[in-house]
Amino acid sequence: MRALVTGACGFVGGYLVRHLLEKGDQVLGTVLPPSELSAGQQERRFSFPHAVLDVSDAEACARCIAEYKPQVIYHLAGIAFVPEAEADFPRTLLVNVAAIDNIFRVCHLLENGTKVVLISSGEVYGKVRAADLPVTESTPIAPTNNYSLSKAMGELVAQRYARQGHSEVVILRPFNHIGPGQNNRFVASSFAWQLARMARGKQELCLQVGNLEARRDFSDVRDIVRAYRLAALNGHGVYNLGSGKAVSIREILHLLLEISGLDVRLKPDPARMRPSEVPEIYTSLDKARRELGWQPQIELRRTLSDVYHYWLQAAS
Repeated sequence: MRALVTGACGFVGGYLVRHLLEKGDQVLGTVLPPSELSAGQQERRFSFPHAVLDVSDAEACARCIAEYKPQVIYHLAGIAFVPEAEADFPRTLLVNVAAIDNIFRVCHLLENGTKVVLISSGEVYGKVRAADLPVTESTPIAPTNNYSLSKAMGELVAQRYARQGHSEVVILRPFNHIGPGQNNRFVASSFAWQLARMARGKQELCLQVGNLEARRDFSDVRDIVRAYRLAALNGHGVYNLGSGKAVSIREILHLLLEISGLDVRLKPDPARMRPSEVPEIYTSLDKARRELGWQPQIELRRTLSDVYHYWLQAAS
């Protein structure tokens, strides 16, 4: 397949590009202008074919898609960190909603039948009652923050264009996915990063923590990107992606402590306590198994071990 991956400089985008290339696909990844890359991204050398693209620039999107002529577009670019979306909703609307209109408008005008795999989020379901778990694709969406609201709005934009017939869209709603290289603002990576610094003697044996009782559906990013490609090949409609079970943040921490072998003191950090926490959420994998032939393969302990050793090497 001839694939365009927006947001290829991001955590998941990098894994997706590698997976597509391993499968023999022709890939062009879009990356942010150098001035907008994080320090970590600036240090990386993009080893795949890539083009600089700000997806919020409609004319630039039009040029990129018209020139490259992709058969499938994996749209990953966007703001993915909930506190960042809370802090600047106008920018979140521009990047997470208007950019989707930019992508689909070009495909609509070109009438080239491009398939768009739109990466949404399991966060769109909001606070689901325990009696209604596991979440399925038919569970009503009920966004509870700026991030999930922007994702739900993006889905509506995509569905509007799909109804007009010139583009096909598959909407994927991944739940929490983790892996080596994830930004340390996210909970599992934050724990692993702190523990790695302790192991290297760069931080005292005190771990900053938020709410440890929340239960989430965690899966490995390498499993998730496999589902993205399968969705491009065989998917239609909406799919939830996850592990199919809930794990507490406390259990994530316990596993990482076992892996690191460290004995640490825990210190609650009010800045890490998100408002409107959902006590527990996890998804059904029935539709993804049935229609995509996909299910996760990597065990949580292996994922967390890989994350910890990534940060251990980075801290050396």
